[in-house]
Amino acid sequence: MQSYDVIIIGGGIIGNCIAAHLANENLKILVINSTKLGNPASVAAAGLITPFQIHELVNTQLKELCLKSFEYFFNFHETLISKSNIPGLDLGLRQSGSLYTIFSNSEIAQKENEIKEFKSTGGKVSFLNKMELQKLEPSITKDLMGGDHYSDEAYINNPKFLKAILSYCQQQQIEYLDSEVSEIVLNKSSIEKILLPDGKSLLAEKYILCNGVWADSFLRKLFKRNESIIKAIKGEILEVQTNLETTLQKIVFCEDGYLVPRPRTNKFERSSILVGSTSDEVNIEENPDLFKNTLYGISKLTALFKKLIPAHNNYNIASMWSGLRPKTHDNLPVLGKTDINNLLLSLGHYRNGILMGPYCGKIISGLITGSEAELNLEPFSINRLLKQKSSVLV
Repeated sequence: MQSYDVIIIGGGIIGNCIAAHLANENLKILVINSTKLGNPASVAAAGLITPFQIHELVNTQLKELCLKSFEYFFNFHETLISKSNIPGLDLGLRQSGSLYTIFSNSEIAQKENEIKEFKSTGGKVSFLNKMELQKLEPSITKDLMGGDHYSDEAYINNPKFLKAILSYCQQQQIEYLDSEVSEIVLNKSSIEKILLPDGKSLLAEKYILCNGVWADSFLRKLFKRNESIIKAIKGEILEVQTNLETTLQKIVFCEDGYLVPRPRTNKFERSSILVGSTSDEVNIEENPDLFKNTLYGISKLTALFKKLIPAHNNYNIASMWSGLRPKTHDNLPVLGKTDINNLLLSLGHYRNGILMGPYCGKIISGLITGSEAELNLEPFSINRLLKQKSSVLV
């Protein structure tokens, strides 16, 4: 029976960032991933580093977590690049800024309050009229009334980012296992072991559950709940092949979705624009077509592209895909220790997994090593969700 200091269940952005932060702590670490690297959320995401576009920022705790995550993200990226053995590695990080496009006077009035709230945090935002928008993005539709320009926001090529973190972890002798976990065996108030489908058992001093939507079945058994704690929100994305130099420079948002530039990071790639994304709650235990695109989703995304960049409807569709965002009932992630002595959680990051990944990796690794927490984790405790009115397994 193999034994480890830490077993991380989940091989997406969160699990890999935790492993990266623990890599130099002289610990024996195993990352278990039941799907391809980063599926179904981290690789399927659009790579948005846009904390100021998050409407849920009215929540003070989420606001603090997002802003700290944003500040830390660039430091983590710089460290990752400096430790890479690939000269000139480009992970597609661009601090391009973003535009929130406004099509009506009622939207202008609605956004005014959001702008006031945002400026109170010290954020940089300015309102641009129609002519100013056209100067920044000449290809954007002329049907706009104006838009808000968030100059600090950024994006990254998230599949490349995730592969770079994985590569770093493997260089640091972090072990990886491609397998499902069939059972987490609880003995009183501690995890005794985990079981694999082939019958093998694994032991650890600490266990970290960070496998997104797949964590829900484990949570319901561990905490004896009938109702879901982590919901699965399916999102579809379309990739349009284009020449970014003449089409799009900044991230563009509107109430229907967003466009994200994806520039080439080497001479073998072609630039493109990601069009996202749909949002539909799904039952992962009953839906066999979780990762298939739908006519409804793709038609909605093509209409969005036409709406925002109407002069370039002859571009080719390069690819399309879908992913599953892990969401809690109150939109706050689940972070930290639990009443199960040796179990920690980092779950439910919803649309913000890429943004929050490095900082949450730092937070969870700190709980393992005993570092002083720099964020109050009480609002993110799973206990807040367990207290909600729900049927309990007996």
